[in-house]
Amino acid sequence: MKAVLALDLDQTLIFSARSAEPLGGAETVWVEDYLGEPLSLMTARAYQLLASLSERQHVVPVTTRTPEQLGRVRLPGRQPYAICANGGILLQQGIRDADWDARVADELSGSEPAPAVAARIGLVAGEPWVKTFRQVEDLFVYVVACARDVIPDGWLQELEGWAASHGWTVSVQGRKVYVVPTALSKGAAAQRVAGLLGGPLLAAGDSLLDRDLLEAAVAAARPRHGELHRVDYQRPDLFVSKASGAKATEEILAWLDERAGLLTG
Repeated sequence: MKAVLALDLDQTLIFSARSAEPLGGAETVWVEDYLGEPLSLMTARAYQLLASLSERQHVVPVTTRTPEQLGRVRLPGRQPYAICANGGILLQQGIRDADWDARVADELSGSEPAPAVAARIGLVAGEPWVKTFRQVEDLFVYVVACARDVIPDGWLQELEGWAASHGWTVSVQGRKVYVVPTALSKGAAAQRVAGLLGGPLLAAGDSLLDRDLLEAAVAAARPRHGELHRVDYQRPDLFVSKASGAKATEEILAWLDERAGLLTG
């Protein structure tokens, strides 16, 4: 039996050069390019640890990215399953699980429709601090600001209150503001994969959107950065790295390796 390791992607496994710090001189490996330029990296040790883990356990990337955005990332080893769009899309060998699509659509039927949420949030699309505004299918909406410190605090607070009253939640990750239905769940998608593969579920993540993923697992880890660290998120059998940035991934993968070994005998 193999364990199923559901691992959040951005700011947990991979990092921009800026968010990767402090690296302490660690060697790095670029794992994503965009428009011909390097975009995301891992430390060389984390890359090697992930490659080794992928040989012994089932590694499942979990992300708020679309399948197309995930496709840019070059992770070591094989990952037959992947969870995209914050749990809204389940991929097996790169093919969408139609049954999961139907289940998600049913669960979201009780939430405010994504186009209505997009219309509300799109009111700021023309503001000078907004770089990108996008609705991802009927699943969620996000805004990319020019920088984190230019996002108006008053707008964020108002948005959080409005979203909560309409069955949605807000997550701020760097300069990106995600607005996601509370019914959309990384944890539920990870449990489905664990059921298909028949192994215990372990997980790692850094943001509020990863909370239900960590709570769905029998053991979980988070880095010493991100939204979960800022709210001091805790749960039984939770590992918190001593390092922050990309170095935290090394600790998290080593701990998951040990825990997976104990759980699978």
